[in-house]
Amino acid sequence: MKNPLRAVPALVLVLFAAGATGAGSGSLGEVHEVTAGSVRSLAIRAPASTTATWCGTPTAEDRMPNVLAGHPAHWLYVIPAAEPDRFSTFANVLQTDAEAIDAWWRREDPARALRNDLAGLTCGSQLDLTSLRTRSAAAELLGDDSFIEMFGVLEDSGFDSPFTKYVVYYDGPVAVGEEDVCGRGGGDGPAGVGLAIVYIRACTGVSTAAVAAHELLHTLGAVPDAAPNGCSGHVCGDPSDLMNPNIGFEPLEAKVLDAGRDDYYGHSAPFIDVQDAPWLVQLDRQAQLRVNVAGPGRVLADVPGLECARSCTTTWNASTRLSLAAMPTGSSKLVRWSGACRAAGSCGVTVGSATTVGALFAPRVFRLSVGVAGRGQVRTSRRSITCRPRCSASLPSYVPVRLTATPAKGWKLRGWTGACRGNKRSCTVPMSKRTGARAVFVRA
Repeated sequence: MKNPLRAVPALVLVLFAAGATGAGSGSLGEVHEVTAGSVRSLAIRAPASTTATWCGTPTAEDRMPNVLAGHPAHWLYVIPAAEPDRFSTFANVLQTDAEAIDAWWRREDPARALRNDLAGLTCGSQLDLTSLRTRSAAAELLGDDSFIEMFGVLEDSGFDSPFTKYVVYYDGPVAVGEEDVCGRGGGDGPAGVGLAIVYIRACTGVSTAAVAAHELLHTLGAVPDAAPNGCSGHVCGDPSDLMNPNIGFEPLEAKVLDAGRDDYYGHSAPFIDVQDAPWLVQLDRQAQLRVNVAGPGRVLADVPGLECARSCTTTWNASTRLSLAAMPTGSSKLVRWSGACRAAGSCGVTVGSATTVGALFAPRVFRLSVGVAGRGQVRTSRRSITCRPRCSASLPSYVPVRLTATPAKGWKLRGWTGACRGNKRSCTVPMSKRTGARAVFVRA
């Protein structure tokens, strides 16, 4: 419900019907919106000052792989069709807010930090920002259904990963009667896709960093119904708590993260504790996973942050569970996993207990050439190939082949050359590369 004191900025809870869904979003459950009860101006503007400069180039795609491995928060600047594009102005705002949230979170909990999706840019690691223009007109993104519509907009552009929370700074008109709605947050629940929206044409004077952090906390599960000081998805208690229903005009730095550490963060109760959310870097529990790649292929993880075309090392929260997939290139195949992976297809590993994984790729076939000197023949265990005096065939790589030399009457095997050695009649070649062998027969 709305705070009856309209002079005080308030956070309100909106419950969508249980069956309401966004495209690909599943049941949205509870969606929260943060409002400012006192709106000073509706002029389209940018914040008066910023402290960070984003140095990247606008893109409508998610750059891969992520600099930080793990469940990310991906930031987007979204504008509806036919609206002016002010990405060059607001990119710096998003970068500034992300840095402010990072510093604030580390101040509140030195063992945790929000895992923002970063990219390696010319000036170093900064936000992997997406600039996205919708196909929908501004009118379609107004009103009570705007949150659901935004889920559809993101899905249409491929931003629907269940491992990602999306932070959208929406630069579009606000609906009449919703001029004081600063942001909304919600999604598929703490473990699924989530969306935090900041309406940058509304709520002049309210900290966009505070709004973004507040809505992100909603996507991570704050505030659970069982919280002792909970009230309609927020905390009714210390007014400085970021999840208090009255957000005010104070900067993010004036807020605290769960003032009593008993409602949604860092508690020992059996209900949701955001401190354990995989979207936070556990600075005190980091572990490395090394992937050794040999041959023409690459290894990817289901959780963003691991894409190895050659040997690489990534750092994760300890105990993160990953499903690794081997992706051969061209006409190659996965020969085998090694290390912590032994399965034939995808491989599940837990970072910390597993430290090294190997993936060997090779061409699907290698050429086998066999020659005969003297009188006799050589047969192979594959395809019944008979060589006299010579033969060749393309055989599956890394599938051993047995060669058997049979001398003609009055002749004997003197020995082998090439991939086979010695004078035993049978020889096995591993077919781990292009292979050649020669059997030499002499008169008995």
